[in-house]
Amino acid sequence: MMDKPAILGGEPVSKKPIRFTEILLTQEEKEAVMECLDARHLTSGEYIEKFEKAFAQFIGVRHALAISNGTDALFLSYLALNLTFKKKIITTPLTFIATASSIIHAGAIPIFADVENDGNISPESVRSIMKKEEISAITVVHMYGKPVKLEEFKEICNEAGIPLIEDAAHAHGAEYKGRKIGTWGDIAAFSLYPTKIIAAGGWGGVLTTNNDELYEELILLRAHGELRHIIGPEGAYVYRRLGYNMRMSNIEAAVAYYQLLKINDFIEKRRRNAKLLSEKLIDLPGIEVPREEPNSKHVYYIYAITIDEKKIKWTRDEFVKALNKEGIEAKKGYHIPLHQQEFFRKINDPKVNHFALVNSYPDYSRMHLPNAERLSKTTIWLPMHPNLTEEDIEKIAHAIEKLINWKKRT
Repeated sequence: MMDKPAILGGEPVSKKPIRFTEILLTQEEKEAVMECLDARHLTSGEYIEKFEKAFAQFIGVRHALAISNGTDALFLSYLALNLTFKKKIITTPLTFIATASSIIHAGAIPIFADVENDGNISPESVRSIMKKEEISAITVVHMYGKPVKLEEFKEICNEAGIPLIEDAAHAHGAEYKGRKIGTWGDIAAFSLYPTKIIAAGGWGGVLTTNNDELYEELILLRAHGELRHIIGPEGAYVYRRLGYNMRMSNIEAAVAYYQLLKINDFIEKRRRNAKLLSEKLIDLPGIEVPREEPNSKHVYYIYAITIDEKKIKWTRDEFVKALNKEGIEAKKGYHIPLHQQEFFRKINDPKVNHFALVNSYPDYSRMHLPNAERLSKTTIWLPMHPNLTEEDIEKIAHAIEKLINWKKRT
């Protein structure tokens, strides 16, 4: 008899849960943290500069700046580029809220463009918006570790004379036409949250740029606007501009440094695991696997499939619950696009958003972004990390096939 789904009382495919993500730490990171503690170098210290230099070299840029987290990295990007009050920035609605909330915190206004079938922001949708709106910048998100169509976005920005910001939180080590993500925009922001391609010893983020003036401005913004961080001790307690305390600690940088030394291995394992999983899923009816485009390197921060509910005879939410019961930590992902979130529907209420006292935002509830809305209802995130074994991947694929076959019989 065909295996009954665990959600209906059958035996799970995996009795030990296959985790959605796992951080891979080694003795090197532990020893580096103890080194910082023993030296009493908790906040400032040599690991910050070591990490920044190594990260800049890895990405292939002149400057990398360690930041407190990825959200703050985006926020400082907008301030450095003078993208503040009343200015409109196009971005994607299919992303973590920080992509858009950092725009709002800078005083600017997010304008949402639709996405393509892979979840990446659509150049055609952006061009359409720019015919109607005065836009000051574009922020792209390399969704799940797959680069957007960067040449098209560079062309759009160059034609309009506006900056391009890369939200690269998913895309450490990804490449487009032989260049790493983080080299294409005026500024790129990376996250080092523990689930990301590499982690810091806590939160952590990084900014990259080839622009010397922006780099100096970001240094000041990161640390209270104090000139000491530009000219040395004689600049102590001398303040050039309004700044913030958005620095990475030496402990966090120590972990990030040793994680960075392993990044190529992490990426290789993610790509290998994604390839194996795709090979097992690609012929299943109603399942669309992620694909890598020519001249592009996908790093599979997240392995996202889309489903055809009519073909598999499960709703997305039911399918995720059923996979969880099989011992597979699947997730719904970004299941409500930002323009349909309660916050954005009420954004002009000062009780919800104090920037509404000075800005007037679009009525996001009237936006119709069909691809983003469809993907928010049909996407499933599956486990993907360097620690996955071939047996894990076999079980993930078996669980999906098991559930589909059960519905065929019933």
